[in-house]
Amino acid sequence: MASNGDIASTAQRRNPTRPPGAVAVAVSLVVVVWLSLDVLHHGWWVAVDMHTSTLVRGIGIRQTFWPKVGVYAFTQLGARGTILVLFTPFVVILAWRRQTWQPLIRFAVALLLLTATVYGFKYGVGRAAPPLQQIHAEGRSFPSGHAPNSVLMWGLLAWLAAQYDLPHRIRQITALLRYTAPVLTCLAMLLLDYHWLSDLVAGFAVGIVLLRVLHLIFDGRLGHWGDGQRARVSDGRGDHHRGVAVPDVGATR
Repeated sequence: MASNGDIASTAQRRNPTRPPGAVAVAVSLVVVVWLSLDVLHHGWWVAVDMHTSTLVRGIGIRQTFWPKVGVYAFTQLGARGTILVLFTPFVVILAWRRQTWQPLIRFAVALLLLTATVYGFKYGVGRAAPPLQQIHAEGRSFPSGHAPNSVLMWGLLAWLAAQYDLPHRIRQITALLRYTAPVLTCLAMLLLDYHWLSDLVAGFAVGIVLLRVLHLIFDGRLGHWGDGQRARVSDGRGDHHRGVAVPDVGATR
């Protein structure tokens, strides 16, 4: 049987995903505040949004059937319904196989954070979607919901895949999607003129902050709650183990 030191060393070599750094979070907070105030006061970003939207409409993707279908498919990487359909079986199976509630708890908390934060901004700002440049009670465009949904949920998926030591190929794919899925989602939404550019930038920034918050929430005692008796997993820092039974390291060398 491998020692705890061997297990920790192996986990460190696998480089589990890390939360967004302090600099990224600080910049994201500044961006969210800046864009929110700018949109409410019809500032510089609003002019950029109008110019970008005009350019995108000139390309005509939204008015052409097959290009629209192709681009629209990428928006589903950040769609709430698609995320629920894809991720719910993943976290349920992972929780069942590893005998821990942690994947389900983290998924639920992520959804709550996302819903409360994004809709708080949407109702608070009240911005209309393109091509209308208005602030009114029915506006729900700022920030984009797809962007933070994609950043937070694909980040969570990569985190779970790394922490629970899923097969190497799955960890590679989720680590790649953690970065590419949000970018593709935002680009697709922009090309279809479904959101203003600042909606997407602000949503991306909100997603970064929420992913950091999610890590902070589960970095303490809550990160242990719901683990089964057989559950043990390294957190990648070698200081303790939790969550899932780790296979004999000697068998994988």
